[in-house]
Amino acid sequence: DRLLSGQAIGRAMALRLAQANVRMTVPEFVVISLSSSAALGAVGFAIQRFMVSAIAAAAVGLVLPWLLVEARRGKRIKAFHDQLIDVLTLVVGSLRGGHALLTALDLVSKELGPPACEEFERVLREIGFGLSQAEALNNLVARMETDDLQLIVTAVNISHEVGGNLSIVLEKITETLRERIRLQGEIRVLTTQQRLTSYVLAALPILLTIVLAVLNPRWILQLFQPGWVRMIPAAALTSDVLGFVITQMLTKIEV
Repeated sequence: DRLLSGQAIGRAMALRLAQANVRMTVPEFVVISLSSSAALGAVGFAIQRFMVSAIAAAAVGLVLPWLLVEARRGKRIKAFHDQLIDVLTLVVGSLRGGHALLTALDLVSKELGPPACEEFERVLREIGFGLSQAEALNNLVARMETDDLQLIVTAVNISHEVGGNLSIVLEKITETLRERIRLQGEIRVLTTQQRLTSYVLAALPILLTIVLAVLNPRWILQLFQPGWVRMIPAAALTSDVLGFVITQMLTKIEV
């Protein structure tokens, strides 16, 4: 645990787990990934009795837990972003009623559903453990990784340091976010077909290779014989990844 926590990759993995709200340490998750890889590798070898099948199944078992975490992480961050308008509405209403910011955040943690309630409850817990308000909110930004939240936290921190009417500032930010979310929704609808096409085209060669490795390992093994033939799968994988990245860049429009 100390070895992983002291490395950049360990801290990045811990952040990913926190963003996905997976309640386990990095070493525990690594053990689960390795166990999944070993189990699927043994199953693949038992079915086909070929090392290529075992390696392909083990690779799937190793990557699968990380894919599940990334999927949950992305879904959770998006859900939090969708709740920002409700968060701001509650905070502005509470501030206008004469309550302090921490009281408003406590109201958010009690009134809204996850993940907003979980994240703001964690913010309040960190403040209770001795972190400053700015540090706890900056930790929230690091976990959720949204530009809109960064804007809100920056406004709150500046208001906390120099003073001012925070409720008016947050109300203006709310209006800006509503318009931005509306535009993002329109853009997302218009680019849905292109994004789905990029996912299908990128996943199809990989899935087909895995299926062939399980059904006919001898055929796939020919692509990994010594010599120039090994350049074929390397070039195919490079082209697949490059095409996916380019397609995603073309469909990503900043608002």
